[in-house]
Amino acid sequence: MKSLVSAITLSLSALVATSAMAAPQDHSHAPHTSHSSQTHQQTVKHNTHTQHAQSQQQSWKTGNAFPSQYRSAGYKIDYKQHKNLNKPTKHQQWYKVNGQYVLMNTTNHKIVKVVR
Repeated sequence: MKSLVSAITLSLSALVATSAMAAPQDHSHAPHTSHSSQTHQQTVKHNTHTQHAQSQQQSWKTGNAFPSQYRSAGYKIDYKQHKNLNKPTKHQQWYKVNGQYVLMNTTNHKIVKVVR
């Protein structure tokens, strides 16, 4: 009797172990909470933002549209506090993004001037 219980227990253990190894490991629905995963996500997000900002800098030419993400008050600057900036005319505003000064037409959101 003892050997029969041992055999059944061993068989069940082997069955459970085999089915666990064979089951697909799809964790895409579960959020990643490990520190290394969060650090990786932050790095990817930072790199993506940096690449996006760099691509925006390259396309900031007179006549191009000024990206809406930079039109907030946090990027607006007062030209009087910067020596190289001229006074904006009506419907114009200076913005500072990534170390560059961009003069934008507030009516059509087109870039008027870029100062590096």
